[in-house]
Amino acid sequence: MERKSIPVGRRFRYALERSGRAEAAVMFDLLRDAESWTDWAGSPITYATWRDGTSGVGGNVVGRVRLVGTERFPTPEEITVDDRPHVHGYRILTRWPVRDYESRVEFLPRSDGTTTVRWSGEFTERIPGTGRLWRRFLVRFLGGLADNLIREGQRRTRIDD
Repeated sequence: MERKSIPVGRRFRYALERSGRAEAAVMFDLLRDAESWTDWAGSPITYATWRDGTSGVGGNVVGRVRLVGTERFPTPEEITVDDRPHVHGYRILTRWPVRDYESRVEFLPRSDGTTTVRWSGEFTERIPGTGRLWRRFLVRFLGGLADNLIREGQRRTRIDD
């Protein structure tokens, strides 16, 4: 009996950039701390915590898993890069409609006092033909997160001044 091979979906990449007057370190700290997400991310992020139940961030968070989303449907994200205040990386651990999802967020201070947030990533479509739709969704959703992150970073940067 001949086995049929399962079609492998195509690999997709995305990247988006947003800029604002917030310090890179302030935004980096907000992004890397699972417990702060409900303060800045907006809907639909109504639940955020560390899977290990330990509160706080501490030193290096590489390997820790944050749960973000809703309490009923939290998405586990394993931290893969923690280079404060420059680069934060993570990968999705759950069975999403895409697979092998990895993302990277870079904080790029500019000479004019702004910081550019560059959010990029890649994934493999699980269902052939759906990759473009998911890329469009991710750019819109993560663009909104980046906007909210900058807004909260600006607010906290002003408070800290």
